[in-house]
Amino acid sequence: MLIASGRWRVFIAAAVTTVTLLALSIAAFGHEAWIDFVTKGLPVQGLILADPDRVATPGFPTIFMNLRGVDLSYAAAMSVQAMFSAVAISAVIWAFRSRKYANPALLRALFLACAIVVSPYILTYDLLPLTFAAVLLLVTTDLDGPGRRLVQLVFWTPTLQSAFGTLHVPGPALIAPAFIVYLLTRLRAEPRSVRA
Repeated sequence: MLIASGRWRVFIAAAVTTVTLLALSIAAFGHEAWIDFVTKGLPVQGLILADPDRVATPGFPTIFMNLRGVDLSYAAAMSVQAMFSAVAISAVIWAFRSRKYANPALLRALFLACAIVVSPYILTYDLLPLTFAAVLLLVTTDLDGPGRRLVQLVFWTPTLQSAFGTLHVPGPALIAPAFIVYLLTRLRAEPRSVRA
């Protein structure tokens, strides 16, 4: 998003902040914590995603986990997830290149919805920023009926995922992509204006 919108100073500041936090964490706790994260933490994440018993599906509102919940193979589910991820990345690039001066609430909600869709490893509590942005959009923007319904669905996604995921019924992971389509439609209708 920062690269697509040409916000190079913010991008550089974020990169410097990341390196600084990495150095501070190594200084405070040693490099072993990062070695453990890579050698132990990441493999556990892979095991959770593989989840042959489908135990984790109620907590993951992602395309990948919704498909794993109905016993689709790991490779097939990851392939579908990759397609959704590519669309989400493309949506962010398009919006922040060609509509970067559009309504900031629309852009923020789009970015956060795409951030949810792009990863196969998102838990229900990770939806909080998107939920906040969607509710803020509802309050600050004149949304039509479908937009209001989608905001309500975004708000209820964690509950829907818990209920549907427990029964291994897919569906809640499609809420964020539907919201993305709605937001892109709204952004496309806005003029390609330049900052005054």
